[in-house]
Amino acid sequence: MKKTTLALLASAFVANSASAITVFDSEETGTKVEFTGSARLQWRSEANKTSNVNGATTRNHVNKAVSNNGSRFGFKVNQQLGAGFYALGRVEWRFQDLASSQHGFDHVYDRQLYAGIGHKQYGELTYGHMTTVTDEVKQTDLPNTLSLSDGLLTANARHAIQYTYQGIDGLKLGAFYSGHSQRGSNGLDLTNHVKDVWGAAAIYKHKIDELQSVKTGIGFTRDRFEQSNRPAYDRNAFSFGVAYTYDKTTVGVDLERRETNDQALVGNKRTEKEIRTVLRQKLTDDWSAYTMYAYKDNKLDAIAGSNDTKVRRHQFMLGTEYYIVPKYLKAFVEWQTTHAKHFENGEKTKRVRDNITVIGARAYW
Repeated sequence: MKKTTLALLASAFVANSASAITVFDSEETGTKVEFTGSARLQWRSEANKTSNVNGATTRNHVNKAVSNNGSRFGFKVNQQLGAGFYALGRVEWRFQDLASSQHGFDHVYDRQLYAGIGHKQYGELTYGHMTTVTDEVKQTDLPNTLSLSDGLLTANARHAIQYTYQGIDGLKLGAFYSGHSQRGSNGLDLTNHVKDVWGAAAIYKHKIDELQSVKTGIGFTRDRFEQSNRPAYDRNAFSFGVAYTYDKTTVGVDLERRETNDQALVGNKRTEKEIRTVLRQKLTDDWSAYTMYAYKDNKLDAIAGSNDTKVRRHQFMLGTEYYIVPKYLKAFVEWQTTHAKHFENGEKTKRVRDNITVIGARAYW
């Protein structure tokens, strides 16, 4: 008997606080199509205080309109080929948040668009625009909007080929390569086009017992960018992350470093270092609270005749979220403060303090 499901509001497939609506599922043909995505809105309040060493101080405070916060929608396709092989494809659209817009729902662009072939034992090989395996290395990116874990690794690539392997229980290995691209992951043209980028990562999750688990990740990426009338410059990043969960409590740490050489002028060297921590506590089945702290250091050693610069940041955030409809609809409140000291040629030039508050909601399907 043919078993086929055709419905726009079918039973949802739930994973990692996300879901998908099954549009087509046929056991006879081995075809499955899912509609994926989430609607994300935010209201944001921002305050800034800049204190220069000459005594001048400026203050700014703005409350922004309710706007898009990374809403996305798309489709996933899986086709069984036999002998354990399958074909897969995915498209995900997002909205460009242009500076001239208040709502953030501007031009639609393809954030992810890829296809490939896979086997449970031998792994997956995909090609296209995608979120890469290196995005899974960081272990502190648990908050919603005001996470301090943007990360230093390249986590998205266009025209990329990627291979991932999960044949060992709990272990995921992967590597990717991408050639020339004039656009970034947001679909907009880059000032300096990507010449090529590649990276590799390993993620391992181990369940200790019914209450305890640990997850670790390690990764590396290397980008090269073209410059007008100058040689290409390169950017190398390393990352290590670990998270430990006991019952309803999760703690995590990320350590990252990135070096950029020859940007703007041959001989320039920029070094970025980040230490990020997170603590997340599940208070009830639907209610969680979390906090983060991050130390970030960005230093430019310029060639002779140019100024060396350094920015040292201490960041702290608090947040809480509540699922109004479990796994499908949640609301959250987050607050973040950043204290930054700016230096030029070893001398402090100014102090900057930024405070941000966000009230948001997300609906998953």
